[in-house]
Amino acid sequence: MLRTLTLGACAALCSSAALAQLPDPLERALSVSLNDPVAQRVDVMVGDNDGQITVRIQEDADGASHYTLLSPSEAGLNESEREMWEEMFLSDEDASEEDEEDGFGGEDFDAEDLRRIIGSEATLLREEDGLLIYGFTPQAFPDDEDEPDGAARRMLDAMTGEVSVNAQTGHVAGFQMILRESVKPNFAARIEDFRFVQSYVFDEVVNGPRLESLRFNIAGSAAFQSFDESMSVDILDVQWATPSAGGAVVDAAESH
Repeated sequence: MLRTLTLGACAALCSSAALAQLPDPLERALSVSLNDPVAQRVDVMVGDNDGQITVRIQEDADGASHYTLLSPSEAGLNESEREMWEEMFLSDEDASEEDEEDGFGGEDFDAEDLRRIIGSEATLLREEDGLLIYGFTPQAFPDDEDEPDGAARRMLDAMTGEVSVNAQTGHVAGFQMILRESVKPNFAARIEDFRFVQSYVFDEVVNGPRLESLRFNIAGSAAFQSFDESMSVDILDVQWATPSAGGAVVDAAESH
């Protein structure tokens, strides 16, 4: 469900790139075997241009997700915050089983999706703050396996990408796709700014990265109307369920 909320903000297309041997240690970071825990509770803060809300997501014994608005109070929601609360969370409670994800888990770091985005080539750009930072030309948009059409390809060709690997733990610490120049994906639209940035934190329960934060922004004009939309997601706290049914939760590292 959480991946649908975050990556759904970026209406994107992506291609299926052949699995290629990337430079070490990036290749190792994308090849690590991860645990697949289930979160019993997640506190998440979601924001847009006009406000932000903090929500607790809890799973019951049957795997159904339930949502509690932590802040602001429901009476204190502005129009934008109310729309986020109702459309992103309350509407999910009515979703069919076919539409519902398996909840928030280790799979929210998708190494194969990141491989599709990076493609077959990446170059070490620099080392800073304990991170190895590789540059690449994005070959795909996140969370979509379709072949890019002409508009999507024009967007991708105008972008630059970076992926960082923690030199100490060897896990992916984050990646970003940023538009380096204005682009017209079609005759009726011009995109002036596009940014998609994800950060990960090393989680011992996962034995690898889990999502810590996401930032997305797109600005430009379409049909003679300007737009500038942004979205942010921050995972504030995760409590993992133990393997035994109904067992105690396991605290994950807090992210702020």
